[in-house]
Amino acid sequence: MKRLRRVLLELWAMLPVAAVVGFLGPFGTYLSGDFLLRAGRWWIMLMGAYILARPTLIAWRAIARATRLPRGSLVFWGMVASSFPMALIWRLVGRDEVRLLGGYAGLLPFTLLCCLLVMTIAWWAERADAHLLRYYDEHMGPTTVFASAREGAVPMDAPVKEADVRLHRRLSPAFAGPIVALESEDHYVRVHGQRGSELILMRLRDAIAEMDDVPGAQTHRSWWVARAAIADGAGLGKSREIPLNNGLSAPVARDSVDRLRQSGFLPD
Repeated sequence: MKRLRRVLLELWAMLPVAAVVGFLGPFGTYLSGDFLLRAGRWWIMLMGAYILARPTLIAWRAIARATRLPRGSLVFWGMVASSFPMALIWRLVGRDEVRLLGGYAGLLPFTLLCCLLVMTIAWWAERADAHLLRYYDEHMGPTTVFASAREGAVPMDAPVKEADVRLHRRLSPAFAGPIVALESEDHYVRVHGQRGSELILMRLRDAIAEMDDVPGAQTHRSWWVARAAIADGAGLGKSREIPLNNGLSAPVARDSVDRLRQSGFLPD
């Protein structure tokens, strides 16, 4: 459902983009008919490029997750590099459009522009989707339980049901709870469970806030760990990492060691 919602947002965004590009008429297309005709032609061309560029964007994001390389830079330069073979494919399947763009000399800037547009539209759709979900949580979701917990009706050390954690409602039904740790990745947060993880678009501090009363601590600028997730008998080794009960290890910042020990989160 989430993927379908993102796709619908992206397809909707293609309409105003096609209207703007059709109005500007780049690559000499301002001479090919009136505004409506240009906008229609550009919508068809942009949708064709979208069909090619969107799977490429998904592939580069998957490579970034697998290699743990900087996601933004890898995806950007990967899409720039992908515009060259994409231009060759477009030259084979879009003969009329190639002539409209002035041949291959105009086709390569067109595919590069489309790659950047698809990246921008996908980025906007993710943020718009996250904003809609946050608006729903704040204005339509149940808040009585969370308000009473903040006011002291629920003790901080009392067990919190997974269903009562707001962040858990953003995750798919297939997520294996409970939430063990949160890891920041650029503009995303990777939510770690007992078996696997999921990536959601939000800031780490907002994700921590949506953990509500689950006991835990931010061990590093990019990590939050649930207290119950620390492996039994685990201590802080020379590498300053905490072993978790799902097999992962969470880093601990040097300047956070004393704070975490004084609060009882880490053993002395």
